[in-house]
Amino acid sequence: MAEPAPTADLGWLWYTQKTGDCAPLDRRIYPSVIYDGYPKPWPAWVCGGPSTGGHINATLAAIDVHLEKRPNHRDEVSWTCDFGVFLVAKAWFAAIEDLVDRESVFVGDVLLDGVKLDAWATVHGRLNPALSSRSGSTRHCPNCGNVATVIHGRVFFADPAVIGRPLIVNWNGIFVREDIAASRSLRTPKGAFKPSVVRFKGVA
Repeated sequence: MAEPAPTADLGWLWYTQKTGDCAPLDRRIYPSVIYDGYPKPWPAWVCGGPSTGGHINATLAAIDVHLEKRPNHRDEVSWTCDFGVFLVAKAWFAAIEDLVDRESVFVGDVLLDGVKLDAWATVHGRLNPALSSRSGSTRHCPNCGNVATVIHGRVFFADPAVIGRPLIVNWNGIFVREDIAASRSLRTPKGAFKPSVVRFKGVA
C-alpha cells in the first residue's frame, strides 16, 4: 500500500527514551582519555569540538558500537551511557526500517564481546534538522556541524528541510511522520515515553 502524500502541516511522533538504564561501552575495545577528571572511553566516532564537549560526529553514516553488557531486555529503545548513541530493538524498528533513506539516517551494528547482537541496532542521523523550542539552548560544533539542543517550552521544527520527511533522527530522539505511524499502527516501544506530536512552525 502506498504511503499517504505528505503535506506541510503534518507532524511527527517524537519517540525518546523513558528508561534510565543505558548500555555501557566496552572499555576493553575503546581507548580511554581523561575527561572532566575521569577516564572515559573515546571511540573513533566521537568528535571533541571546542566548547561543545565530546559528542557523536554528526557527519558519519552508520555507527557500530561495542558494549560491555547487552541492553536491558525489558526495553526496546536505549542508548549508550557515553555519548548517547541511540539503540533500538529490531523487533520494534522493523515496522519503520524501510523509511531509512540511506542519506540522512543510518543503521549500525551492536556488538557484545565482538559478536553482533541480532536483536539490536544503532540508529544515527547525519546532520539532520534540529528540534527547536521557545526557550532553551543550542550548541553548534564548528568541526562536525553537530547541533545539540536543550529543550525548554513548546517544541517545533524550524528547518523547512523536514517537510515531507518520513523519518528524522537527531540529538533529541526518533521522529516518525504521524500519518505513516497511524497507517501502520506503530506502537510505543518499551522503555520510551508516549510520543508527542512535533510540527513544522518555521522560525517562531
